[in-house]
Amino acid sequence: MTLLISSLLLLVEILPHSDNQIIFATLFIVAFICSFYLATLLGMGKIKVHLNEKGIAHIWQRKFIFSRGKNFLIPWEMVDNYVFEEDRTFDSFIVNLTNKTRYKISQLNIFPIKDDFKKLIKNFPKMSNELKQRQTSSQEMTLIKEGESFYASKSFRWFFYFMAFGFLILFISKIINSEFKTTWGALGVLGSALVFYGLRMKRHRNKNDKSPST
Repeated sequence: MTLLISSLLLLVEILPHSDNQIIFATLFIVAFICSFYLATLLGMGKIKVHLNEKGIAHIWQRKFIFSRGKNFLIPWEMVDNYVFEEDRTFDSFIVNLTNKTRYKISQLNIFPIKDDFKKLIKNFPKMSNELKQRQTSSQEMTLIKEGESFYASKSFRWFFYFMAFGFLILFISKIINSEFKTTWGALGVLGSALVFYGLRMKRHRNKNDKSPST
């Protein structure tokens, strides 16, 4: 919601202003709808994920524009761990594989979407190990566990601190000089991002602190 409000404020500042409020409102609505529609058209697809005894089956129901992606299957023996990560526009479920690659599923979270994404996240930990166990003896089987989120990594913390320092400089400069080129809309977008990612970083760090050491 903070991203949506900040983006709207930024769009208001970018669009050419007119003394005629009807014309300005029309330009604003057209620009917002067109940008959202193009982003949805170019950046979204639809898939069906089926968990079976052989592994994770990825089946395309609507491909990305210009995409030639094919259906595929990830065997359970290639699955290392899984991570759920929330972003400001997309929620992602990531399956890290033993060959150092990953399988990532993302869902737009700005508007409610009726599908089984949350059901997949909830049931994957139990179902994945039950299905894997059918193909592997209990003595040889390695459990599929939750991995470390990017938000809990050291590299993300340093990136966050760098962005927070940059925001502080821009904010102080805007307070001192109202003619400073950075707009309040841009500061709102950056500030809301820092609040969001700061909360995610804190939550994942607390989660890791509470996890039993192995």
